[in-house]
Amino acid sequence: MSGAQKSAVLFLCLGEGRGGALMQQLDVAEIRQITTAISNMGEIDAGIVESILEEFDEKLNHEGGVVGSIDAARNLLSEFLPEDRVAEILQEINTNTTGNVWKDLSDLDEKQLVEFLRKEHNQTVAVILTRLRPDAAAKVLPLLGNDRAPDLIERIMAMENLPSDTIQNIENTLREDVLAKANNSPEARIEGHLVSILNKLDGDLFEQISAELEQRRPDQFGGIKQKMFVFDDLVKFNEMDLGKIMREVSATTLPLALRGAKKEIREHFLAALPSRSRGMLQDEMSSMGPIKLRDVKEAQGQLVEGALRLLADGTITLADTTEEMMEDMAE
Repeated sequence: MSGAQKSAVLFLCLGEGRGGALMQQLDVAEIRQITTAISNMGEIDAGIVESILEEFDEKLNHEGGVVGSIDAARNLLSEFLPEDRVAEILQEINTNTTGNVWKDLSDLDEKQLVEFLRKEHNQTVAVILTRLRPDAAAKVLPLLGNDRAPDLIERIMAMENLPSDTIQNIENTLREDVLAKANNSPEARIEGHLVSILNKLDGDLFEQISAELEQRRPDQFGGIKQKMFVFDDLVKFNEMDLGKIMREVSATTLPLALRGAKKEIREHFLAALPSRSRGMLQDEMSSMGPIKLRDVKEAQGQLVEGALRLLADGTITLADTTEEMMEDMAE
């Protein structure tokens, strides 16, 4: 189960009153993720419920499972949100498809999205820009041209709540005309596969390949490199998210990975730990005997894979959003 699905089980166990109070502490994006999970969940076996609650260090005496449904999600949200806000959030959940069209669009290469937006009316474009992540919208807006930008911003400033069927029609069009073509193109599939392969290569071999391809195919290979994610990229996460990544691996993996890391990377990890944990980790690294480079690379790879899993389910986000991650890298 993803992090959002596990959280959904916990909220259902807490009930509408307590769950609603807890959900008030979340931001809108988190509420959408958990609400989507609740709506699509169906019946969950009691054994699975127990194992999830154990992860939260809570003891549970529960005689049965829980049932998630669109009604359960609506009742939970109604505890602390006005009815029109509840309707808006639930409308954005498409129970017949996987994923979220706006998240997928925000992760899409901006040039592919602009290709579609150039042909659309400014009012439609303005609606789409308000639904994209701010960093993604900021990349798209300049590409639409300086002549269109003021009008688009003015339309966003004057925008009121749109009918849900209008939003749904726009989502359906984007899913069919933009996302489907982007995901099904041979170029996208090949590039995604190459990113996954290169991301797992030994560093020395990758450097050798890079030197060759940067001369032979500089533009194409540059785009691939931008989508790669390696151990050194973990410094882009803030301390809270880095702590979550470290908890994804075993106790023996972290000291091994950091022992062979660059000094600045190691210090970034240590700064994210409480003083007691930091001291214990430093002692453990100091007491290590000789280590093999292969073992270090494997340990660092486990941390990268943990980060990609958490990125894919939305548990963490990149502090530096200029480089977008491909979800299939987490597979």
